Amino acid sequence: MDGSTSKEEDVRISIGEQQETQTSTPTKPSSSSSNADRNLINEIKKAEKTKKREVENDHDERSQIKIQKVPESILKKEIFKDYSIMPKVIAIGPFYVNRDKLTQKELKHRLAARFIRNSGEGGEILLLKFKKNFTSVELKKLFKEKVIKNNNEDKLIRMLFVDGCAILQFIDSYVNNDIKESDEISNIQANEICHDLFLVENQIPFKVLVVLMRLSEKGIEFAKSIYYFCSMNIMAPLIYCLPRLQRNIDRLPILPDQQKQLFKEDNNVPIHLLDLLRSELLFVDSKDNSSVNVDDDDKGTKFFLSRSSYKRSFRNVQDLKEVGIKLKPDYSIGLRSISFSSRLFTFGQLNLPPLIVDETTKQKLLNLVAYEMCLNKDYVVTSYLRLLDSLIDCEQDVKDLRSAYILKNNLGSDAQVAELFNSIGSILVTYDAYASVKNNIQKHYQRKIATWNAQLCQEHLRNPWTTLGVLAALAGLLLTGIQAYYSIHPKKT
Repeated sequence: MDGSTSKEEDVRISIGEQQETQTSTPTKPSSSSSNADRNLINEIKKAEKTKKREVENDHDERSQIKIQKVPESILKKEIFKDYSIMPKVIAIGPFYVNRDKLTQKELKHRLAARFIRNSGEGGEILLLKFKKNFTSVELKKLFKEKVIKNNNEDKLIRMLFVDGCAILQFIDSYVNNDIKESDEISNIQANEICHDLFLVENQIPFKVLVVLMRLSEKGIEFAKSIYYFCSMNIMAPLIYCLPRLQRNIDRLPILPDQQKQLFKEDNNVPIHLLDLLRSELLFVDSKDNSSVNVDDDDKGTKFFLSRSSYKRSFRNVQDLKEVGIKLKPDYSIGLRSISFSSRLFTFGQLNLPPLIVDETTKQKLLNLVAYEMCLNKDYVVTSYLRLLDSLIDCEQDVKDLRSAYILKNNLGSDAQVAELFNSIGSILVTYDAYASVKNNIQKHYQRKIATWNAQLCQEHLRNPWTTLGVLAALAGLLLTGIQAYYSIHPKKT
């Protein structure tokens, strides 16, 4: 009996040891499984190294942002179906160079010929001097590698020469109002060329214009014309643009022999004309365009706030009026002049930059939005449009913005303006540089005392007579209260 029990225990111990051994010892993987694991880890490491190189290359490229194409993601939006990003009269730059119907070579050559004639140099000498400024290394700084591969370098430089001469001559003639008689261009064509010069894909490096201005006897005059031309397309009342325009003019050299100093400081050189328009809209120097007053530490907070828009219950200007928020124009720092203040927890004031809306506004705004997508940081113009979209829900909102001298409607009906901003709002990215302003408005909007105060003002203080009536009633109540007090507590003699 004891012997059989001992045998059973030995068997159980043996089985237990086998199970423990099987549990603690992992199954040896097959060679094919090991190879698959190794390949996976290698792919992960390779992806990390590739991304690191891309980030380094991206950092190098952003020291000189290059001529860009509109991102495919934005071209798929409904709003672009009836909108052409291609030029109507003059095609400049490398993206449309082979489209003969667009280039209008004769028109460009007439403009270029006039520029050469006024430059003080012969055409061949001017071209030779121009070429010396654009080596292979320099071209790589200005264009994507694909652009250079698709175009012979010498041919690309000649194209830049003609385009640059034509642009400078057109701008100078347009600003001085002599373009029709001198260059055989109709008023309609002139307006369409202005349209073409602010298309994001229809650009050449601003350095091309700088080199030509330095080589021309009229270089300083051309530089002034560029700033005037930009101010004419700024989409804000001229009175707000004049101080900035005067500042730009004052920074230019005065004497003809100083024109080689034009745009000498790198900080003053835009990337292209559309970039210059954006910098003038935002009241920043061109090189600062890609980072407009947003700290790295603040970006995470702004992104978080921009994602919390579901908490905002105000929908338009009418909602702001209900809680006593007033609208006031401010253009102290261009389109960045956006702020909100709340006084005594009852009165609110939203400052907004004024904007002129006409038949060219939509095209300019869409191209600025597309350009900011190319920059891929600090969507300041985009954020401004997001704010307007959140305030405009119907034509009454546009009317109130007009009454506050924030919008000037040269387009047509107020309903058309409302539709314009709502349609642009449908394509905007989620990042919002003014999320904190919206959240401050929301805090004010939620205060009951602000609502009561606004209702009091709207119902009883609409005109001077009702205001006087309310004040008289309050004074009467106060005197009645004082009289009642002294009747209960007579003054001791």
